[in-house]
Amino acid sequence: MEDVALGPARILLVDDEEGLRITLAANLELEGHTVLEASNGEEALRLLGEHPVDVVLSDMRMPGLHGVDLLRRIKQARPDMPVVLMTAFTAEELVEDALAEGAFTVLPKPFDVAHALDTILRAARAPQVLVVDDTEPVARAMVRALSTVGLRARAVYSGEEALTWLRSGDFDVCVLDLVMPEMSGPELVAKVKAADLSVAVIAMSGHVVPELLRKVAAQGAVVCMTKPVPLRELVQAIARVRGQPRAQGPTGTQGARN
Repeated sequence: MEDVALGPARILLVDDEEGLRITLAANLELEGHTVLEASNGEEALRLLGEHPVDVVLSDMRMPGLHGVDLLRRIKQARPDMPVVLMTAFTAEELVEDALAEGAFTVLPKPFDVAHALDTILRAARAPQVLVVDDTEPVARAMVRALSTVGLRARAVYSGEEALTWLRSGDFDVCVLDLVMPEMSGPELVAKVKAADLSVAVIAMSGHVVPELLRKVAAQGAVVCMTKPVPLRELVQAIARVRGQPRAQGPTGTQGARN
């Protein structure tokens, strides 16, 4: 099961819709978290400079500084700050830019409040991406590339090493090579699922291996990509899987929408 209850979080909530701010803030505060509220991007930047914050949740469409520009300003000053964006306009180009520029994820409106709260609190933990590839230079290069958009990542070079790190609870996404000695990508995915680690998996391969692809697809909740994967597409894929529903978290609030 997903574990997001690692102590109170400090959340900056940015939205010009007062009703949504009240709903989300009330649910978060009931769980013991501290919520700062801003009605626009400029106010959010001021609060971020004055108060300690673990995660920012912002609408994308707001008067003045919109959510993607706010994301960019935050990432310039604090690259590791998790920023979750939300929007009712999921087809617009700004969503693709946000996914590619280091947003933790983008939540489509209307959303289930329980899912939104679980996502926000998971982002507040600042989880890492685990890169698994038996070719060390490839794995290290991917970690360096992800760091350029503020994504924290670690490289490991075998399935067994990956399982050890994934059990730590510090990772929520695993990017793995399908073809590895000793433990293949499908075998690692099966062990991750069996251990109920609540880790999203992105499987990659430079070879056309239909049998391996079928095996990982059968595991469910797996994204498959073909190497070489452009950085923009990989970052977008990581953000998308982070926005997918996970096991029910401890917030316990369901069904409310705005």
